Amino acid sequence: MTVMHLDQEIRTYNTKLPDLLASVGKFVLIKADEVVGIYDTYADALQIGYDRFKLEPFLVKQIAPAEKVHFFTRELDLACRA
Repeated sequence: MTVMHLDQEIRTYNTKLPDLLASVGKFVLIKADEVVGIYDTYADALQIGYDRFKLEPFLVKQIAPAEKVHFFTRELDLACRA
């Protein structure tokens, strides 16, 4: 079995999401199974993460009720229409 980096942090985010939804739009810092804090900006959360955990893995994620889905297709008509 392949161990993926941040698997535990992503599981923690998904488990804690119902409580985190009170802070939609803010950024959560997670290390292992601990929600370290919630911050107004990505930069703030990232800085605290580096200050506390140095080069160890940690997760900074914007709190949202649903993941944004990006759709890409290979069926693009790239011919110039000029």
